[in-house]
Amino acid sequence: MKKCYLALMVVLMTLVSVGFTACGDDEPKVADIVGTWLYDSPEIYGDVAWLFQFTKDGIFHQVVINIKPDGKTDYFTFHGTYTVKRNQLSFIYDDDQGFDGDPLTVEYIVQGDKLMLMDQDHSTFTRVMNSVIEPYL
Repeated sequence: MKKCYLALMVVLMTLVSVGFTACGDDEPKVADIVGTWLYDSPEIYGDVAWLFQFTKDGIFHQVVINIKPDGKTDYFTFHGTYTVKRNQLSFIYDDDQGFDGDPLTVEYIVQGDKLMLMDQDHSTFTRVMNSVIEPYL
């Protein structure tokens, strides 16, 4: 009986210790991308500033600012929702913005204050203060 009790205790302790041991979770999370991001490769788009803002409730805002030679600017704003699943970021633009409603999905990586979208250009963004995008929203 004592051996049976000891064996049962070993099994229970093993189960408890396995339950408290968690695997590392390196999966990206929504919290990783929440904030405002500025595109930091101007050699591809010239005098265009490209901003994204991701909110914690799954809303995104995209602003494209065209900087003219005379210093004046014009800009376009886009809005929609986004989801994060593993290393996939999916955008769905609002219906009234000329997109077909299908999600645009790209792989992404967040490393510190850098956001890399693995699209055809491997776009890199730097985290900036939310106040940078707010005048355009």
